[in-house]
Amino acid sequence: YQRRVHGRSIGSFTSANVLSMKLEVTATAANVKKVDPDAYGVTKRDGWCKIVLGGQEQKTKEDPGKLDPTWEESFTFDVTDAVEQKLECSFFLGEIQLGTTATFNLDGLKKGISTYKGMAVPGGKVDFQLKALDFGKEEEEKEGEEEEDWMSFI
Repeated sequence: YQRRVHGRSIGSFTSANVLSMKLEVTATAANVKKVDPDAYGVTKRDGWCKIVLGGQEQKTKEDPGKLDPTWEESFTFDVTDAVEQKLECSFFLGEIQLGTTATFNLDGLKKGISTYKGMAVPGGKVDFQLKALDFGKEEEEKEGEEEEDWMSFI
């Protein structure tokens, strides 16, 4: 069947793959060098992220003493409803959460294509890559259309 959101197709799904949709989330890095740890009560400068989707929770490793941690860690989540489910990401220094939990929609992802998502936190940002492994919009090939010449608009 075809899933639609606000009249737009978000991809074709069969009953066989609705229950087996997978999302890959890569937590790449953070840079919060401009944060004043003392102002937030931070005593342990070990940056890490918590990533949650539909009751599934993953955590990156802690990067000891760093206000610019690099993780490059990938996690795979089961997705049951790409329209309704939201990915939630939180950033911590030690046990203190900096900023609010960011929420990302899944219905705009393209199948097999990594999509950058940034999360603003006090003093900087956290970077993620989201990839719908077996769901989402697919690139449609245009049959019968030749590539337009760059001068065709004249």
